[in-house]
Amino acid sequence: MATAALLSQHSSNPLEVSSSDIRNRTAVRKYREATKTRYFAGHIASSAISDALSGFHPPELEQYHDHLATLYPDSNIPQNQSKQKHTAMRMVDLDEDMPSEPDLSMGEAASEDEGYGDEDAEGEDDPDIVDGDDVYEGTDEEMTLLLKSNEEQQEIQEEIAELEAAVPQLSPDYKILDRLGTGTFSSVYKALDLGYHDKWDNAAWHGTHPPSSSAWYQSTPRPPSSKVFVAVKRIYVTSGPERIRNELAIMEDCRMCRHISQIITAFRHQDQVVAIMPFHRNEDFRDYYRVLPLEGIKQYFRCLFRAFRDIHARQVIHRDVKPANFLFDPRTGIGTLCDFGLACRMERGPKLGACLHTAPTRAHPHGRIKPPDEYDINHIKKMQKEARLRCNIPSDKVGYPEKDNRPHSKANRAGTRGFRAPEVLLKCGEQTGAIDMWSAGMILLFFLTKKFPLFQSSDDIEALMEIASIVGRKRMEKTATLHNRVFQTNVPSVTNEGITWREFVEKLNPDLRIPPKPDPRYYPYTCHTRHRTRPPDPQTYAQEMEHALDLVEQLMHPESVRRITPRKALYHPFLRDEDEVEDDEFFPHPFGEGICAEWHFLDPDTEEPCVRVFVNNGRNGDETEVRRLCEGEGIAIGKQPCEFHKEEYGYMFS
Repeated sequence: MATAALLSQHSSNPLEVSSSDIRNRTAVRKYREATKTRYFAGHIASSAISDALSGFHPPELEQYHDHLATLYPDSNIPQNQSKQKHTAMRMVDLDEDMPSEPDLSMGEAASEDEGYGDEDAEGEDDPDIVDGDDVYEGTDEEMTLLLKSNEEQQEIQEEIAELEAAVPQLSPDYKILDRLGTGTFSSVYKALDLGYHDKWDNAAWHGTHPPSSSAWYQSTPRPPSSKVFVAVKRIYVTSGPERIRNELAIMEDCRMCRHISQIITAFRHQDQVVAIMPFHRNEDFRDYYRVLPLEGIKQYFRCLFRAFRDIHARQVIHRDVKPANFLFDPRTGIGTLCDFGLACRMERGPKLGACLHTAPTRAHPHGRIKPPDEYDINHIKKMQKEARLRCNIPSDKVGYPEKDNRPHSKANRAGTRGFRAPEVLLKCGEQTGAIDMWSAGMILLFFLTKKFPLFQSSDDIEALMEIASIVGRKRMEKTATLHNRVFQTNVPSVTNEGITWREFVEKLNPDLRIPPKPDPRYYPYTCHTRHRTRPPDPQTYAQEMEHALDLVEQLMHPESVRRITPRKALYHPFLRDEDEVEDDEFFPHPFGEGICAEWHFLDPDTEEPCVRVFVNNGRNGDETEVRRLCEGEGIAIGKQPCEFHKEEYGYMFS
């Protein structure tokens, strides 16, 4: 089932134009050659880089600025900016925002990211340098529509006009600016929130993440008078009412989850349903997966696994994890999981054809293998023996019954081809968050092999064969047995033992352990941290690759019960940072859990979340009152109580 690719193509740099502009491609090529020459000529120290990027003006650079000025006569870009002061040149670093030359020559869209200041300069004493999301506090987001072709602009403007006419409630509160993505069941638009600063109470979707959490950016109020952008998701009438209700309900339940696209509001007008979410900047995965530094890859998966950990704790499976649904900004290292159109809750499976593993529990999030006394082991062995015998039958005698009277197995198969886990392909009825972890393993394979995509099967049988050609027939037989199925094939390329995922990666990428040159366009080199533009140590880099390969093996384990969980992945040597606080300290507990859980409860009649809070500084528990909460409120984080049970409310805790 296809879904909308949220924020799939967008740009917020007013100095970019479509790669179809031949003049621009030529200007970009000359500019990159000039900046590449001056950058790698020994200017490695950050202060030297700052001087080089701001004080050197080759003729190609002047010609490029003249070219931009002709393209955007109203953008206040003077011709020949080399004549401007030093501070004017620091407004945007064009080199960081331009895609690589091969992408331009292939006709790819211009880079989809924002203008940065000179990120490699020392920022402590420079007022022009800002950290984090502040580098994006410009007004160029409103101009992105102008960067598209005239035909596409006209098409999008007609769509926007039609949407505003179909949903008149939008216009007073939101100014729709551009289209971000479109799919079978929805389209997503970028809009300006006109009432953020003086009309709305934004606490519900901002949440209360502490400043030291990686999700602090979600809770940070936008600066006064700044322009706040949102994503407007228009859900088509082709979506069933239950599907729409399920998506909105799950997003509501996932409030306060880290690195999750928060739902701000949603409303309906006749047959039109619109959801409002925060706008998250990102780049197309294809633009950076080959060149993102190792620390950037780690940050990618830290954000992704924190999102998994939080939603899986709430018994929610995303089901459609892929690069298009994880909005990652390779400049800041911030990632956000979006598009919950196929998400579902973990539920008990059917008794018919029940799997040989349990449902997920707190101790075993991916379930565990049932004890032998809970199933007919002799029947399992008989089925396995028959399947192995059939594997040796000649091809001309292999077939299937013309009229198959066996009962059909039904299970949720939602997802995108190439990312479905073996248990989904085998129609497991007890699916868990392990299917999301498999999809994450596929993404890690893209980073390590430098190839995307890897699997492109046309149906479930081909997808199983693709996996079996790597893991081998024995492991696939064992995996099928776990889900009360049999796997049999006489295809000669599927060997008994197969190969490891480590060997698979090494075959596709022989240069895996060779450290790449630092790329100053991407995290962490864009941040003022200990990371600078110096090449990684070869021995250290090789060891990091060993950790990455080990994590791949655990993510891509064909048996779901043995697949690594999000929490364990965050503590894996590849992702764990000894200098950072443990992830448990920032984990937002599901409502009713945490240190102050005894004061949390659901209303027995309405099932609304409620808390019992102290009044008049009562510390003996005799002066309390009940407060009804919205989703996302009353969430305890780590070892800390929720916002209603801090010490000022009189809650005594050790």
